Parts: sequence; C-alpha cells; structure tokens
Amino acid sequence: MNALERAAGLAGLDLKAVGADNLGRAMDRALGRLSLEAPEPYLDILAASPKERRLLAGDAIVQESWLFRDPEAFAGLTRIALSLKLPLRVLCVPCAAGEEPASIALSLVTAGLAPEQFVIDAVDANPTALARARAGRFGPASVRNGHSPFGPYLKSHGQDAVLAPEILSRIRFLEADVLDDTFLADEPPYPVIFCRHLLIYLASAARVRLARTLTRLLEPSGAFFTTPAEACPFMDLGLVPYPRTVSCSAAPPPPSARDIVPAARPRTPSPSPSVFEAAPGSLQKARELADAGCREEALAVIDSALSQTGPDAALYHLKGAVLLSLGNDEEAEGALRRAIYLDPGHHESLTHLELLSHAKGHTREAALLADRAKRAKEPLL
Repeated sequence: MNALERAAGLAGLDLKAVGADNLGRAMDRALGRLSLEAPEPYLDILAASPKERRLLAGDAIVQESWLFRDPEAFAGLTRIALSLKLPLRVLCVPCAAGEEPASIALSLVTAGLAPEQFVIDAVDANPTALARARAGRFGPASVRNGHSPFGPYLKSHGQDAVLAPEILSRIRFLEADVLDDTFLADEPPYPVIFCRHLLIYLASAARVRLARTLTRLLEPSGAFFTTPAEACPFMDLGLVPYPRTVSCSAAPPPPSARDIVPAARPRTPSPSPSVFEAAPGSLQKARELADAGCREEALAVIDSALSQTGPDAALYHLKGAVLLSLGNDEEAEGALRRAIYLDPGHHESLTHLELLSHAKGHTREAALLADRAKRAKEPLL
C-alpha cells in the first residue's frame, strides 16, 4: 500500500472518488505546513491525530459549489418550512465556502420565516473554506447563469454577492469532523439536515459512520436532504432522503426574486457550469485521440488538462467514456460521478451511470439516474 492509499484509508476517503492528484496536493500542503520532508512521518501523525485526518479530508475534497445548486432541494425546504416547529434548527454538513447554508437561509426567509425564527449550524472540516464562508461573500462563480443578486438579503457589491448581516448572523459556522463519533454530541436532534456532496467521496466504513451520525442527529420525523446521486447509497444505509418531485416543472416556484436570484439547474451537457474552462484544444485533442483508438494517449491529455485547469465536467465525462472502452468500469464510474457533481444535468454522464448501475444490478439507482437523464433533456420552463 502506497502513501496515498494509506492516507486515504486513515481519512476515510475513497481514493478513486477523491482523485489521487487532489489527495496528493493536499498531502503536499500538509507536509509543508508541518515542515516535513517525507510522507512517512506525516502518516504516523495522521494515524494518531483526528484533527490532521479532518484537515486532510477537508482539503482533499472538491470545495466548488454555488448558490441554489440543485434548486429542487431548496424548493422542498421552502414547501415544508412553515409546518416545522419554530425556532427552526437546520444542520448543514459539509458547508464548504458557505453557498449551501446561505441558500438554506434564503429559502427560509422566502418561505415566510423571519431571520430570528431559524438558526443554521454549518459545519465543515476545511478551515480555509470556513473562513470564506464566515465572510458571507460570494464571487461570480457562486452565482450561476449570469444572474446579478439583488434584494434585501443578497446584494451586489462589485462583482460579488453579499449576504445581509441579519441573515449571516443566523448561521453558526463550526469546524468539526462529521465522521467523529462525538460529532455534535451535545446537540439535540435537528428537524432538517442537509448533507450533500460528501458521501460520494467516502470509503465504505466511513459511509457507515456518516449515516449512523446523521441518523442520531435527525429527528424521527425530520427531513433529510441530499443529492440524487447519493440518495440510493443513503437509503441502503437506512437513511431515507426527503422525496424529490417527479419532474422539475412539478415543483413550486423557486425562491422569490424579490429577495434572491437563484441559479437554475444546468440542463445541457455543454457548456460545463464549472468555473474552470478546459485548456484550449485539450478536449478536442483528447476526443480525436480516443476516436483514433489511442485511448491511453487520450487519458494522458485529459489528466494533463485537469491538472492545469481544475475540475471540468466535459473532461471528466470523456475520461469516463474512455475508461469504459478500456473495460475499467470502477474508475470510469468515479470519473462520471465527478462529471455530474460539477454538472448535475450532464445527460451523457447520467446515461452512462444508468447503464453501469443496471449492469451491477442496482435497479433502484438506475431508475433514479434514468429519471434525472430524462429531466436533463427537458427544456427549462
């Protein structure tokens, strides 16, 4: 077992899902922070220190997010908000740079709650991301589809969107590890929990710990929100997500533009909503190599482009397709899931994942993926 594999195992991460490059860069930063020159002493520290494991995991996981990512979940929260006991307590883990808890808070005020009627516990393992989250300030990449925020709760300031102080004050930011058995041990259960874009990065044993902790923290009749890609794995672990509507058009209107401007869910595979752009010509060159049967060379071009420009849905989709053609289904699935992490409406990736799920006998997940793929092709209303 090499150093990356050991580090991933200690941090509870699935190395293929996180990506060796991402974890390697996170380890390099940790070695620099601790003034270490070799990974072996660091691995010893990692084995003994829950804090170091939390820092590594928080640094390795992709932190990209945006306001109202997958708006169907926030529409669901808006539907039920007034029926819940006040003051309402919501847990959001992980919270990354604050887009998710901000979206939750804006959904609640849109539903009719006053700021003093709710509090959101926003938790993440990454202190750098939390520092950004505490500022309540979001750059252009956090406000998608070219919308400019306006209204009393989310205002434009230069190129940024700034959360109103009375809303930001209702979010309690906490640095903690949700995989720790003592996570929020002194907190009573929450009526609403958001846990999105975390399970996909975890190894099997860590997934069990996560589900056990969330079950402990969720009220028996509470609402649990996650992503479509994580719904089936959570259900297999005994945690049932809040039901999603059959189609986006059946959902109630998104939060009012008087208060916020939510970003609509991406529906087409291109252009990718990633804040990164594929290196000029890299995607086309990789496609040409793959079409010519030079698949290993195509993968090298893709990996080089990803390392230079950062996450990109189109590149990850092509990587998944090439890996499938090589018979490497496991790594292909990881690449395709990264694609729909970056672009929840990436139709080709959803279709490939549906076929993979059918091949593995996971009919329930395949049905959910088929529904998502169908909705991804529907025109926006």
